[in-house]
Amino acid sequence: MHFDYDATDTDFLPAPRYHPDEIEIQCADLFSIPLTTGILDLPFILFVVNDKRQIIWLNHKAAESIRLEHAIGLRPGEALGCIHSSENAGGCGTTRFCQYCGTPAAIMKALAGTEDMEECVIQLNEGYDLDALDLLVWAKPLKAGAGNYILFVAQDVSDQKRHEVLERIFYHDIGNTIAGIRSMLELITVAKDDVGVDYLRYLRSAADQLVEEIDSQRALKEAEAGTLAAEPIQVDLSDTIERAVRLFDYSAVSRDIRVEAYNHCENCIVVCDPALVCRIAVNMLKNAFEASERNRTIRIGCDDSGTSVSIWVWNPAVLSQEARLRMFQRSFSTKGKGRGLGTYGMKILAERYLNGSVSFTSEPETGTTFRLTLPKWHNPS
Repeated sequence: MHFDYDATDTDFLPAPRYHPDEIEIQCADLFSIPLTTGILDLPFILFVVNDKRQIIWLNHKAAESIRLEHAIGLRPGEALGCIHSSENAGGCGTTRFCQYCGTPAAIMKALAGTEDMEECVIQLNEGYDLDALDLLVWAKPLKAGAGNYILFVAQDVSDQKRHEVLERIFYHDIGNTIAGIRSMLELITVAKDDVGVDYLRYLRSAADQLVEEIDSQRALKEAEAGTLAAEPIQVDLSDTIERAVRLFDYSAVSRDIRVEAYNHCENCIVVCDPALVCRIAVNMLKNAFEASERNRTIRIGCDDSGTSVSIWVWNPAVLSQEARLRMFQRSFSTKGKGRGLGTYGMKILAERYLNGSVSFTSEPETGTTFRLTLPKWHNPS
């Protein structure tokens, strides 16, 4: 890992860093403070960083968590394996993504003399066992010798975040769907024959959506653990779109949202697990519904580019800059605390199990489009 010590280009925090000989002097200052065995053995990641955000000391837990032989002189994101830490010559803290990361925010407040605690999601480089770390980070000013340093502590809160998401799904998403099912049942008891048939269709849609929500969370948990078993067969994406749209019959009526389906390819055939493809399409539609106001139109369709095919979902809303930069992070959501597995789950399923990719565009002039791209199946005959 190589960085320019004297780099000046940055999209956020200052890029320059101390040279190794300067860090040795800082380490000597730090060791003038008694560091007890208890601090060394704390079950949290613990760094001491200098005023240019470089690590000059770390405890045993931090050393175990880092897959590098030498961490002294690096910045926290670089040491922990952040996927964005090598995008700029200045390293951790200098990219546009760092504006929304809790680690530099906490460190900068501590450098200004104030203790701070922030949440931080670090997307990891390839080769790590996990895709991301959910951390609660704490930074406190520390004086040693002639230098001003920061005591930086990070605690893994991934399990807590998963619990928040599942709690939110149970009390909000599943709770709302069950309430809708109960309302449909009440209306059916007083409806005329023809209207009753429509209510039964909406009831089936709501029930199917409930099952899909539960299956989706189960699939994501298995995907993260590496135990999900995909069952690939030939799949026509037109059928997938039709199935996904049917699941939202009830949501479309209850929220006065119109769904328009487009098919721009005659033979969009892929070889994949149909349940996983449909799951991603459903998540894209769900995001579009949640982003759209009442009496709006959302669109879903498929395209053929020759070597690949894609399912896309469009809605007229526009994502904020923070949402665009933090999209696909496990614990980030535009919909509030305890959400954020939707786009993250789509990315995991597409890349790990479908040999595909999920992308998005969002502009004021064109709205927001999410797209699942898959390799096209070609008949060998």
